[in-house]
Amino acid sequence: MADEAEVELNVQFVCLFAQEHVDFRISELLSVSMMFGFEVLVESEDHRKENPYLVVHLPNEDCARKLLSRTVSIKSVYELWGQGENLTALKENLLQYPPDKMRTFTSGDKSFKISIESFNKKLSINQQRELIDQFQFLPFQGCVNLTAPDNLFALLLDYGDDPNEAPPSPQRLFFGRLVGHGQRHLFKQYSLKTRRFIGNTSMDPQLSFLMANQGQVRSGSLVFDPFVGTGSVLVACAHFGAHVMGSDIDYTLLHGRGRSSRADRKGQWRGRDENFRANFAQYGLDSYFVDILIADAGRLGLREIPLFDAIITDPPYGIREGARKLDTNMEIHEENESVDQTSPCSAVRGCRLSEILTALLDLAARHLVLHGRLVYWLPIYRPSYSDEFLPSHPCLRLVANSEQGLSRHVSRRLITMEKIKEHVVGGPNMSVVHQKFLESCDNFRDNYFSQQST
Repeated sequence: MADEAEVELNVQFVCLFAQEHVDFRISELLSVSMMFGFEVLVESEDHRKENPYLVVHLPNEDCARKLLSRTVSIKSVYELWGQGENLTALKENLLQYPPDKMRTFTSGDKSFKISIESFNKKLSINQQRELIDQFQFLPFQGCVNLTAPDNLFALLLDYGDDPNEAPPSPQRLFFGRLVGHGQRHLFKQYSLKTRRFIGNTSMDPQLSFLMANQGQVRSGSLVFDPFVGTGSVLVACAHFGAHVMGSDIDYTLLHGRGRSSRADRKGQWRGRDENFRANFAQYGLDSYFVDILIADAGRLGLREIPLFDAIITDPPYGIREGARKLDTNMEIHEENESVDQTSPCSAVRGCRLSEILTALLDLAARHLVLHGRLVYWLPIYRPSYSDEFLPSHPCLRLVANSEQGLSRHVSRRLITMEKIKEHVVGGPNMSVVHQKFLESCDNFRDNYFSQQST
């Protein structure tokens, strides 16, 4: 955090967030800024989590554009020219904006447009015009262009958090110049509706890109997903230029066998074009795909060296997909017809979710490069959850913990950890798991279905 003297040297911007996954906003903002190597100061004193407006301080406009090149939580960013609790206060604040900076965007050779963005209240066209007319005192010399202006300005209005009882006047007002838009257009481009290969647990594109940003994935990164499934997370990472690889214990899924999960092919066998690699070919990302392994994530057999820049994954919770691992004590005999002898992972058994998570932290400690990131989903039963019971590891530091609510009692949390020191080669699994976490974690499936039936 910067002190007051440093803040005055920075440029103020106001971020307009989408009203989705509000708990992920700040953590994504900080992760992306850290990835690009600059600090961001968040004015969080008066910020309400559900409110879409957030004032931040950045070194310059170029930093804002870098944020917009990656973030999927932000709809737009505006260079802040003024703010106030009412229209009069906003006008007074606008008059304090440096005139020389203002002239750069209000000169006669620059066309402009002023638009209105309101939160929790819809304004009529006449109301919007009346508000825009209040800003005739600004020194705009150019022509108005409503279709393709050189500069777009916006009046952002905050009518509080309750859309059913919005006050007659906004509680906060912001005026600023549009810098650009975030990457939310990617959701349509990578929609699961048009993706060739999907499964029952394919990750939503928005969450996949959020995970990639939390993992600070960039061009040249090597990213690993130990529970890869149909590869949704890796597709998002490959979009950002990372080389990707993964593993899964499900032999039939990785080979594109079994029945299709597509709505238009329900009950039918998967076609030849429904396979893991087809997704990368569909988006022109073939060159970023390294390989996938059919393996138990806890017994990968990799040489114990720092290898991956990020490990990003969604472990099985035992709801749609069961938690499984190799059973090293099972003897497989040729005459045993109940075992699939063609599968390299035929000797599998169910396991506890806590076993998967402790193995995941150990995998990250052994195979992440220093300052590499582990990003994973943790399902929780809210009545028994506490932050202090999160699994930990001496080589990993907790960076972010964001919640996605699924129901009144059940949610999942996106946990982001950073490797802060090297693991001793050949050393034991040093994951630390609280006993209460073990009980809550391993009872998650029972708690989930018990609350579903009530």
